[in-house]
Amino acid sequence: MHLTKTGARLTTFAWSSFGATALLALSGCSTESGEPTAPFQPTATVQDIMLSIIDPSADVVWESVATIVTYEGTEERRPRTDEDWQHVRDSAVRLLEATNLLLIEGRAVAAPGILSENPDIELHPAEIEVRINADRATWNRLVGGLYDEALIMLNAVDAKDPDMLFDNGGALDRACENCHQAYWYPDAIANPPVPGPAPEVVGTPAPSAASVDTGTIRGLVSLSGKLPGNVVIRMGLDPGCTQLNADRQVVQEAVAVARDGSLANVFLQLEGTFPGTPVPTEPVVVDQRDCIFTPRVVGVRVGQPVQFTNSDPLLHTVHSLSATTNSFNVSQPFEGMVHEVRLAQEDGMLRIKCDRHRWMTEYVGIVAHPYFAVSDRSGTFSIEGVPVGTQTIQAWHEVYGTLTQTVRVEAGAVATADFTYPESTT
Repeated sequence: MHLTKTGARLTTFAWSSFGATALLALSGCSTESGEPTAPFQPTATVQDIMLSIIDPSADVVWESVATIVTYEGTEERRPRTDEDWQHVRDSAVRLLEATNLLLIEGRAVAAPGILSENPDIELHPAEIEVRINADRATWNRLVGGLYDEALIMLNAVDAKDPDMLFDNGGALDRACENCHQAYWYPDAIANPPVPGPAPEVVGTPAPSAASVDTGTIRGLVSLSGKLPGNVVIRMGLDPGCTQLNADRQVVQEAVAVARDGSLANVFLQLEGTFPGTPVPTEPVVVDQRDCIFTPRVVGVRVGQPVQFTNSDPLLHTVHSLSATTNSFNVSQPFEGMVHEVRLAQEDGMLRIKCDRHRWMTEYVGIVAHPYFAVSDRSGTFSIEGVPVGTQTIQAWHEVYGTLTQTVRVEAGAVATADFTYPESTT
């Protein structure tokens, strides 16, 4: 959840991937002499605890065990030394004990004045606080869910059992999502925002092809240095996903790189303002198939329809992580369901996720003009019909960030713009 205070964007208030859940209700304690102990004095907010303790601690525990697939082979990431195990144990202890902190009554959800940036789909902190205080038993039960799973992780660390850590990661994530549904966006799936009509194109009418000459920009995107691997996805969170991918090892393809360094899924667009052109009516289609969004990166014009199709016999959701009018969160519980949206404004690279399956990630580049492309498996791209003159083109990758260069476009000619990401940017 993105929050603002008096209009300024502040730190993210996210019920993180390992979200707000923990132990059992705390009761008052007393000394052996019968004298009451000092009262609790909660100072940190729930948001503070989430961002400073729960999120980073859970990430260490979750990421301590993974299978990495590279061209050289498969690497098993595991804690191996006593120092490795102690590092993971410290985080597991912090995660476990942070759940107790969430149960102290009188703790504010967020600082005064903090608001959700996505009120159409996310509750404001004050609304969350009302829900918690109205039914502490439910809050305590959900918080207890994270405590139980964190305790399993701590036991796995103490047993130095990496397989136990790996196998129970999904349950830890599920404990988080239970709280998401109760407090973060409880009404979003039941009452998704209704997409509005396509916005009108604003700007100077497009010149005719006869009056303006154009050219083409083509190029290759590549990665230098040692090629990274990708993490094997833990689909055990949903046995249905495991069944759909039987006999296959599916990786989180954050870096889709060929052996020669050619890099796919890079979004490229021209910078600047251009004359208005008609918005395509043909939809851009994103498929949820075998518990993966495909393609992983797409480009779309402002106002162009985007269709999200569920091709699996499983529940998926389509949740945009946007602080603008491009916010939506819809459920697609049945195979063949299609949800269409029209993204109303430029929004950088819009990330889409499935709330049911934490690994499912999609990126949508939203542009007001037609001069963009996505590099393919060979690392190549082509942008056609580009106005003549010196153009600035930006390349974006989800891991390696952005690169920019200028290119001179001549009428009827092909200009070359190659991009190479250095290994040092990882």
